[in-house]
This record gives sequence, C-alpha cells and structure tokens, in this order.
Amino acid sequence: MRDASVEISRLCESWWGRLADSTKLEQHRYAEELLHLLGWEQPIPFSPKGAAAALSAAPYLLRAGGQTAVAAYFVMPGTLEPPSAIVERGLDFCPATRVLVSETRSVNMNYVFISDLYRSYLYDARTDELLLYADDPKTFNRDFAPVMKQAHVERGSLEEIRRQPRSTVARQLREWCERWIEHLAARGRVSEEKASLAIDRLMVIRFLFDHDILRRTRWRLQQRFMELVMKAASSSPEGSGEALTNLFHDMWFDWKIDLFEGTPELDQALWNDTISVPLLREFALLSHGKFNIATILESFNCGEPAEKLRVRMVPDENEEREAFLRKQSLDTIDHARIDLDLVEEGYRAIFFWFDKVVGLYERLDIDFDSKTYTGAPQEMDLFSWSELNSGRPSACADKIAYACERGFGVYYATPRQYRIARLMLTLHLISQYEQGRQAVNTLPSLKSVMMKRPAVLPSERVMMPERSLDAMEELDYYQGV
Repeated sequence: MRDASVEISRLCESWWGRLADSTKLEQHRYAEELLHLLGWEQPIPFSPKGAAAALSAAPYLLRAGGQTAVAAYFVMPGTLEPPSAIVERGLDFCPATRVLVSETRSVNMNYVFISDLYRSYLYDARTDELLLYADDPKTFNRDFAPVMKQAHVERGSLEEIRRQPRSTVARQLREWCERWIEHLAARGRVSEEKASLAIDRLMVIRFLFDHDILRRTRWRLQQRFMELVMKAASSSPEGSGEALTNLFHDMWFDWKIDLFEGTPELDQALWNDTISVPLLREFALLSHGKFNIATILESFNCGEPAEKLRVRMVPDENEEREAFLRKQSLDTIDHARIDLDLVEEGYRAIFFWFDKVVGLYERLDIDFDSKTYTGAPQEMDLFSWSELNSGRPSACADKIAYACERGFGVYYATPRQYRIARLMLTLHLISQYEQGRQAVNTLPSLKSVMMKRPAVLPSERVMMPERSLDAMEELDYYQGV
C-alpha cells in the first residue's frame, strides 16, 4: 500500500507540474495510470455528454463484478473547488460536480467519482450524497484509495462507506439557511421573518420536484426553476432576481400556496440580482437528499430546550380525541374538528392528527358507499346517481382540503412555531396528495388551520371558575390575542 501511495502522489504532482504543455492524450494517459494504481486494469472510456464535454472531462466506466457501476470523470486542474471549502459552507457540490452528477443520474450509475488528480469527490449517484472528498493527494491516499481499489469495490467497499446521520445533514441545512437568512435580512433590509420566508419558499419548490401533484404543470415547474438556476450561474445573470420573484408570484397566483402570498418587501429585496444570483447559485449546490420532511424538521432542532423538544417529541395517544373521533358518524362528521396545541404536543403531532382526521373521512366515505349503493340498481341514470350521491358528507369529497378548511387546527404561540408548523404542514399536504395519487389545481389554504394561541385554550376555559375566566379574558384583551 505504501508503494502505491507514493506512486499516486508522484503521478498527481507530475500531472500538475506539466499542465502547461499537456494534451488530451496526456490527460487520458494520466487518468488511466491512476486507475491502474487502484487496480482497474480495464476501465472503459466513453464519449462525454454535454456537461462533461464542456468541462473537457475524460470519462470512464468502472464496473465491478457486474453489480456496481462507477462513472469516473477526470477534469483539468482548476475546474474543481477545494472540497473542504464547499463542505464548510454547508454545500454538497461545486458547480462542476453538480452538472456532472446531474448528467450521470440519467445513465443508471451507482457512484460518481470526480477528480482533477489533486482534488477529488465521490458521490452516491442515486441520492446525490457526497460520500468522500479529498483536498490533496495525501488525503486521497488515506480516504479514497482503501475503498476505490477494484478488488475492494467488488467486495462492497462503496456500499460500506458510512453515510452521514440525519442529524448531521440537518445541521448542515440549518447552518446554510441561517447564513442566508442573516444575509438576506442585512442586504435586503427585511425582517428575519421575511428572510426566512424566502428560504421556506425555496424548500417547497425543491420538495415539489419529487412530488408531481400539480395538475396543470407536471414537470414545467422544475424546468422553469432549472432554467432560472442556469441563468443565475451563467456569465449573464442579469434579471435573475426579477425571474425569481415572478416565479414566487406564479406559485401563489396559479396554485394558491400560502407561503407564496405576495410580500412586497421581500419581492423588492429579491429583485436585486446581487442578492438573488448568489442565493440561487448556492441553493443549486445543495443535495437532493436534504429536502425531505424528516431532515427539514430536524433542521429546526436548535435554540431553547423547549423548542428542541417540540421538534423531537413523539405524539402521544389522546384518549379523549380518540373517543371523539370514534363517535363521529356520517351525520356529524362535517361539524367535527380536532385542534392541537404546539406548545404542549410538538410538531410531529401535526402529521399524526392530521392523518387521523383524513383517515376518518376515508373510512366514513367507504361506509357511505356501502350503505348507499348496496341494493341500488346496477344501471342508474345520471340524475339517480346524483340524487344518491347528494347525501355524501362534504368531508368525504376532497378530504385533505376539507380537513384544512373545517376539520383541523393548530395553535401556535410564537412566530417561530408558526413558521415551522406552516412549512411542515405544506410539505405534508404535498406528500399526502402524491401518496393518494391526486393531482390538484391548487393547494388548500392553511389560514383556517393556523391559530394564535390564547392565554387559555377553549377546552381549558370550560373547566375554569367564573372569576378566573373573567380575569383571563381581560388578560387576552390587553395582550391583543
């Protein structure tokens, strides 16, 4: 192993030393020699696609035992940014690795190895996850060589690389978000609340890429956003801020997603290309794996202990609520409502009880069909069918929308709780629509769901003595609740 390490270091230093008079043929020779030192006797060169050709990359297919396929790209020195600097900023890609990994995902590869024979990156092509990186040949010999040798890859070394725990990925996402919220607030002269809204909007857009629920757009949203990102990354990014604010406007105008409702101060800040262009460039360099509900929620696991507890808190069974739901019938369900308290129950309770409510609607919908159409004539005209169906409860029609409008509520106490609850419920709605294979024209409004927490919740008022109740109502008045 020591001899191979010395040879790898020598090879890399030699390549960088003669870069000025190197040729394409020399690039391939050096790449194949490095692969040979790693035990790859027959790497398969293939024709580069658009992004690889633009980067003057030398691509190879490394196939181990017919099970693992690795795309290896060798680019010219200066193409790759130092990986440690990328990771320090909470990113997963530099611009060059981003386009190469994106291009490789379409050719059914398992892993992507990218190197300029000095700096190196290794990605899981299926999840976008950055698995290993090296800033220099010494680090490459220590971290890459033991797992990239052909014999080791055939024994499953790449699959055995330890993936980052969700807490680490969430921390990276949080630090990136906090850095940009602070930057937006300072440069855009907006409040932290408005700056946070911009970041939440970007999270929703990325989440929608993997959940094709918008009936009138399908993949047009993703194409439009990627064109915007490419424009921001180009040499002529002027107008990117205007295009971003227009996209946010259309998310509200076309699909009525509450998070995108017009905010003039934020629009004015994002219109500025000096803010939006670097924001879009960096946002594109975040891994696909960061944008799932569990990781996004875990990214809020910070701050005061009580708030951290609310992020991690597992919902408890509530016998009173369960009994309330069990006694609902087709005659009463349209007037039933479940309200939860974030202060006491935490954020995961939103998913738990919202699904309970929607699940109840689904069961009663089945009961209605069973009771109404059992024994009905097999052939009914449209008028007969409409007459029978008119008795179906409203809650059993668009179940998710009705839960948001009438059947479910969330009490929040602080702006932070409001932000997290609204974002997480928005993502959960998108996920639930996809699971139900429902394409929608608009998302339900959450205005009826989100409620400012009074000093005493309605369920508690019933149990309070009259004198105490008067005192609490007076306190509510002066607090402006």
